[in-house]
Amino acid sequence: MAKSESEPKLTLWQKAFVRDLEWRKDELRSVVFWLIAAFSLSIGSILGVLGLRGLPCLIVYFVGVVVAPSMYWTNFLGIDEQDFGGKMEILNDSIGSGAAMFMLSWVGLYTMLHT
Repeated sequence: MAKSESEPKLTLWQKAFVRDLEWRKDELRSVVFWLIAAFSLSIGSILGVLGLRGLPCLIVYFVGVVVAPSMYWTNFLGIDEQDFGGKMEILNDSIGSGAAMFMLSWVGLYTMLHT
């Protein structure tokens, strides 16, 4: 989709909710980083409040943190991940910090509410 000069420039967050736009690698990685951060805090909070623990929670998180963003950029944004170096290249910066946010929210809420 080509833009004319008269169309206003979209911010990164406006662009994140519009289909079929051109993306630069750094823009996509920034949006995916914050998507994973929100997902990590949400899942960690839900599992902590429900009092769930153990390996199944970690499996749910790591499967979700790979599948949810992949579905977002392929199905919603219409991006071919191979144009950006593959799935792990896009997720590279986000997984470590997302895992830390998940663990802190999960363990913190679990400890606060269930011990």
